[in-house]
Amino acid sequence: MSHASPSGPLGGAPLTLRGLAAVVLGAVLVFAAGGLGRIELAVFGLALLLLAAGGWLTLRLAGRVTDVDRSLSTDVASVGGISHVRARLVLSTRPVPGGTWTDALPEALRPMGTDASPEGSTGELPPGGRGTLEVSYAVMGMARGRHALGPLQTVAIDPFGLARRRTTVGVRTAVTIVPAVTPLPSLPGAPGATGGSQASTDRHGQGADNLIPRPYAPGDSMRRIHWRASAHHGSFMVREEERETTPRAVVVFDRSLPRWTPEAARGEDEGFEVAVALCASAVWSLARDGYSVDVMDSDGAPIAIVESQEDMAELLVAFASVGPRSGDTFDRLAIGIRNWSAAPVILVAGRVSGEDIATIAPVAAQAARAVLLSVDPRGDALERAAGAGWHAARLGMDVEAAWIAATRPAEALGEVGSRVAH
Repeated sequence: MSHASPSGPLGGAPLTLRGLAAVVLGAVLVFAAGGLGRIELAVFGLALLLLAAGGWLTLRLAGRVTDVDRSLSTDVASVGGISHVRARLVLSTRPVPGGTWTDALPEALRPMGTDASPEGSTGELPPGGRGTLEVSYAVMGMARGRHALGPLQTVAIDPFGLARRRTTVGVRTAVTIVPAVTPLPSLPGAPGATGGSQASTDRHGQGADNLIPRPYAPGDSMRRIHWRASAHHGSFMVREEERETTPRAVVVFDRSLPRWTPEAARGEDEGFEVAVALCASAVWSLARDGYSVDVMDSDGAPIAIVESQEDMAELLVAFASVGPRSGDTFDRLAIGIRNWSAAPVILVAGRVSGEDIATIAPVAAQAARAVLLSVDPRGDALERAAGAGWHAARLGMDVEAAWIAATRPAEALGEVGSRVAH
């Protein structure tokens, strides 16, 4: 469906309703003039027919929009975010009659009225225009995915309002809509949670200026002797530099199709869309707090590694079209992340049962912190997960509330208590 579809009867006809009435009336008058012998009726009828024909011919000979070039104010659009579309309309050398232009939009984009374009993706074509015309309008992302803007439709009407000319111009412009990112509170103990350094240290190897003296050992270079420390200890001491390392975290997105509704493959499962948004938000927040984040599927297959804002932009683009995949790989999770015993693990899943919790219990046992967010926990799955060492919560439409409930349950209970008190 397009927001630029013709509206009302005769939306794509060469005559307006007024023009059609003029043609019908003109033909009736000419026919009646022959039967009644009234020449004035024939003259009036022929005048109406000639006006309609003249308006139609005038529009065909007049100038028109020949091409359109679009660009977005942002590289990608985001769900819930507003982007501005700028379009350059190329006009023919002949003057363009007055009319309107309308850019076709997919359902995933909603037109927004602005001062420059109160009607959103529709505007006026100035009579007599030539050369180029710069137009702009705003859109809001409604659903993630890869979509297209256009084509552009123009409608011109002759001065008497009898004839119209509708043309379709230009090609479609691809646009990517990425998931919305919600900044989430830091994990307890995260490098950035207390305002500390975003890097931990490993004492072996060369690094910056973090120098720790140690006793001299055979084979050490004399150039590494720390003379001040040697004088203090009364024996040779050498410099040992600390090497900065970045703490790592794992975000697992279980895309197994059996755990989601059939609508997930078509982008119509609200639970799946919320899970995508939570994954993107968790990765962004962990990277903000100093983690290098590995994003993977439940079988350990890598999706992305995020260590910078550039990596985050690539992840969001990848998540614009991510969908469920066939098979159930929950039982491979413990093997897939067995080398991440010192890292926090965030698992985002759809339907989870008590039996599933038993399968992934080894993950919680080896992770520094294990967080489970399930869109559809069955039975006592969350209670079993808590007993197995997971910090678990149901993932609802409020991404931040679900994150707090899983990672900071005391704060979540306090917030609920304050709401009840008020």
